[in-house]
Amino acid sequence: MLTSDYSPVLITKAVKDDTEQRILKDAHIRDAVAVMQLLLWLENRVPKGDETELTAAYFVNERRREQKNNRGPSFETISASGPNAALAHYSPTNETTRKLSVDEMYLVDSGGQYLDGTTDITRTVHWGTPTDFQKEAFTRVLMGNIEISRTIFPANTRGVNMEMLGRRALWEVGLNYGHGTGHGVGNYFGVHEWPVGFQSNNIPFEVGMFTSIEPGYYKDNDFGIRIEDVAVVVPVNTKYGNNYMTFETISLVPYDRKLIDTSIMSPQQLQWLDAYYKKIRGIMGPELDSQGLKEEKEWMMKNTEPFLSAGAPATLSSLTLTLLVLCRALVQHLS
Repeated sequence: MLTSDYSPVLITKAVKDDTEQRILKDAHIRDAVAVMQLLLWLENRVPKGDETELTAAYFVNERRREQKNNRGPSFETISASGPNAALAHYSPTNETTRKLSVDEMYLVDSGGQYLDGTTDITRTVHWGTPTDFQKEAFTRVLMGNIEISRTIFPANTRGVNMEMLGRRALWEVGLNYGHGTGHGVGNYFGVHEWPVGFQSNNIPFEVGMFTSIEPGYYKDNDFGIRIEDVAVVVPVNTKYGNNYMTFETISLVPYDRKLIDTSIMSPQQLQWLDAYYKKIRGIMGPELDSQGLKEEKEWMMKNTEPFLSAGAPATLSSLTLTLLVLCRALVQHLS
């Protein structure tokens, strides 16, 4: 399907102006507060054996309702533990809900409708001791998310041309996932905004378009992993070319450190991750302060500690970064 087959109204609507971009980013800041509240609450409650998939879904929706301009969820919350998380679009009911356990992975895919924007975010966590395979699978999903997020591409590039970046780390070890890698996101009511995304019939990316980036992995009857962020297409300066673009991630919730195996990540991926965590601290720290959420801020700071040396310069040679990664991997192995 060619771009000309789409209504010009749809295409124009998908490109957000400066005001739309600003307010959509603002909505994601407030939304991140609710997700952090959920993750901290579960971290404290699950070891006591008190919570279920349903109570977690209810909790995050209620925290969103407390945020300015919220008008409810943007879709039915996917709150899935253990084998239920292996079902990519499972949502709990009174009949299917499972008690959350420190022995299982938990996936929560949720979002909010705000008068100034729509949100959609997925985080996967483990409150106990993940297996080596779970850590590897999670890290490879994260690597795919990062590789798309950090890629630089020229004008007229379609999502399908870079979609494999989200799968490559999984493909390298014979793993994959069976759903799309992302979809357009809009301002209020537009949680799936066509025709933006990574499918073959999506239009080329333009500056101002918003898309989700959401690779995953699902082991039948065992666990599921998805890491989803919303990003906006922004211009980028390159050494030789003009009119190039990249993605700016606007979801602002850290990933589960317990599930990240830095030894299989590239130096550039770790550098991107540290920069992202620095951004989360810079934006979410003041927001959590303004809402009087001291415990949530402490949780955020703990979970956004840099992976590379805190004193390392912002730009390091590939050799130096590689040595840092190898040293960290050796320390992890010896400990």
